[in-house]
Amino acid sequence: MARSAIIRRVTPPRRIAVIGGGPIGLEAALAARALGWPVTVYEKGEAGANVAAWGHVRLFSPFGMNRSGLGRSILAESGASLPSDDAYLTGAQHRESYLMPIARHPILRDVVRSRSEVVAIARAGLLKAYVGGDRGAFPFRLLIRDARGAERVEEADVVIDASGTFGMPNALGAGGIPCPGEAAHGAAISRGLDDVVGRDRARYEGKRILLVGGGHSAATSAIALARLTEEAPATEVTWVARSTRSPLFVVDPNDPLPERRAICEAANRIAAGGAPRVRHRGGLEVVELSDAGGGAVLVRFAGPGGADEIVVDRILANVGSGPDNSLYRELQVHECYASRGPMKLSAALIGSAAGAAGAGGDCLTQKSHGPETLKNPEPDFFIIGCKSYGRNPHFLIRVGIEQIRDVFRILSGREEFDATAAPPRGAPAGTKG
Repeated sequence: MARSAIIRRVTPPRRIAVIGGGPIGLEAALAARALGWPVTVYEKGEAGANVAAWGHVRLFSPFGMNRSGLGRSILAESGASLPSDDAYLTGAQHRESYLMPIARHPILRDVVRSRSEVVAIARAGLLKAYVGGDRGAFPFRLLIRDARGAERVEEADVVIDASGTFGMPNALGAGGIPCPGEAAHGAAISRGLDDVVGRDRARYEGKRILLVGGGHSAATSAIALARLTEEAPATEVTWVARSTRSPLFVVDPNDPLPERRAICEAANRIAAGGAPRVRHRGGLEVVELSDAGGGAVLVRFAGPGGADEIVVDRILANVGSGPDNSLYRELQVHECYASRGPMKLSAALIGSAAGAAGAGGDCLTQKSHGPETLKNPEPDFFIIGCKSYGRNPHFLIRVGIEQIRDVFRILSGREEFDATAAPPRGAPAGTKG
């Protein structure tokens, strides 16, 4: 790649807006402040709130893959006690031991604005249809809504969208669209990683449960539900997925991530009948929900596995999530028709070992595909983190940190610069050359 394809900016931006106060948004803000650049993080809830929502779940990647060298250096200098790099943390442990200390560190004082939702982004004085080459000369306008519903507009020169896909679940119905009755029975459906043996136990204990999904989230839920059936034998679980593969999950005996291997092995045992009160059915999709009386739901299935119907009290839909592209509807963003992620990066992912969205592959093979793939037709607008992968499930926090490095190479005009690395030995943390 020609050097000029990466390097464009030679002076630092005046104002950087980061959308999302999760693992990637906080790291991006940290990199900006370590350079002395002005940055504001807009977080719809509280910093790290999405991680807290699945705080009971253990990450299958070790802590060393989920932090930057800069973050570790800054926290260590402040006297924080950090986990070892080979520690496998729950979401709650990662948030409390790393994300929140970063969010509260003096270097980010007055940077993270909680309860500030970015509703829409545009260019001041321009419409999306304007195709002149000087779009980058016009500042971004961000419509911000606070917890009371009051709205205001703020401007920025650079926007980094790290808002993720949490809270944007895919539909439960066949073909990825809502099935008839899905909206009407929304109160009976959970769409995340509920803590079925802890915080959310009352929703599931002693009830007829339907689990839908065939990915790692569904595997995690299946393991928890199987445990619940042992502790509360009146609980009954039906687990359905589109896949007819047997075993359901491919297990590498030499998997470098032992936690991932353990999850897949346990889920395969359950799918094969290893949990008496959990019945697994492959090759089925949900095609209709209707009222079964008494608050129960009649669920109808169809697909290569045949047709079936059951009555359940609760549905746990672990069918993935997708990006909210309504934020940048008035910006010029070229999206992949398959993954709904930015086109350049999506094309690189399709050509990589991870394959197309939803296909097989190992997320450990993934890495940032370079600064050029993070550029959009809209100048100085970057989508990073799991949102940049669209519906491709192979994202790792490590990749997001590499993406931050590449964005700051573009912004600084320095091809070899790593804004996420620890400062050189002897230099104080929070100062970057």
